[in-house]
Amino acid sequence: MIFKRRRKTEPDPAAAIERFWDWWATARPRAERQIAGHPDDALIAEMGAAVSAIHPELDWEFTAGTSSRHLLVISAVGDPRLRALAERWRRAGPPPDETFGYATARQGNPTALADAQLEIAGHRLDLAELRFSAEVDEDRPRVHVEVWHPRFPELPEGARTQITFLSLDWILGEDAVGIWVGAVTPASGPGASLTGPELAAVVGGLAPAEGEEPWLSMSGTRRGRPLVAMAQTPLRPARWPGHDLHIRVEVPYSRRDDNGFPAKEAFPDLYALEDHIARHLDGAVLVAHETSDGVRTTHLYADRPAAAEALKPLTAAWPDGRVRITVTPDPAWEQVAHLA
Repeated sequence: MIFKRRRKTEPDPAAAIERFWDWWATARPRAERQIAGHPDDALIAEMGAAVSAIHPELDWEFTAGTSSRHLLVISAVGDPRLRALAERWRRAGPPPDETFGYATARQGNPTALADAQLEIAGHRLDLAELRFSAEVDEDRPRVHVEVWHPRFPELPEGARTQITFLSLDWILGEDAVGIWVGAVTPASGPGASLTGPELAAVVGGLAPAEGEEPWLSMSGTRRGRPLVAMAQTPLRPARWPGHDLHIRVEVPYSRRDDNGFPAKEAFPDLYALEDHIARHLDGAVLVAHETSDGVRTTHLYADRPAAAEALKPLTAAWPDGRVRITVTPDPAWEQVAHLA
């Protein structure tokens, strides 16, 4: 069951999150009866108001769980600005149990469309007839997808687009779409041949082995000076839900070559400092480095301001000048978009 957002404003999301979980503690038995087939319009209205109070652009739904029988999902609907907020909602709630689990993104099921139908724009579509094409980007782990349904020529553009994106969320899950999928378009004509499970297999093949963190090396110029960089790939916020604070650490180095890169003798100290920072990240994640014109810039993302405060004492004794640490709210990861 999918329920849409209600338009309402709330100045304090943290307070609204606390009120939600207080309400849920008493409303949960009603939710179980609703899912079992006993309609409760008042519950739906109350849930909509409670979610909208956190943020009016959030969606919510009850769906089947995996480790729990039921799953309550509060979704940011692909908006990275809201994903961290939804993640804070989840972390503030109870742990999952046999009956209910909680998630901040719609879960994927490769066979979800096998027996499903959808009424849209005055048409009833058999979703099992959806087909997909997948073009894997050879330069980075990403797949561009086209979606086709035999009834697309009869539908308005908005309906085709809606079906295209919803089908990917249903088959792959919102997180997989946010991490691994690049361009998404409704196909202009027949030709796509992949089924939902076949598309899921292509996308699943992009994921690295457990424990691996692939990095991409890059080079270019900045203000006319050479630059080299390394970044985790794919560099997308859906990989680290809740990490919406960008921490920029700019470390100057005086021993440099003619191109502005560190001289050979400068590297041991730079690497030692980076290792020292890595051992004290306090929940932050290191996602990229840039080196150019006498400055080594490290990009980190954190889910709380304390992570940035923990870094300041680590850099105070740097001998080559003041290390600048800048903290910026950045839920869409715009500060590293040039490296993505």
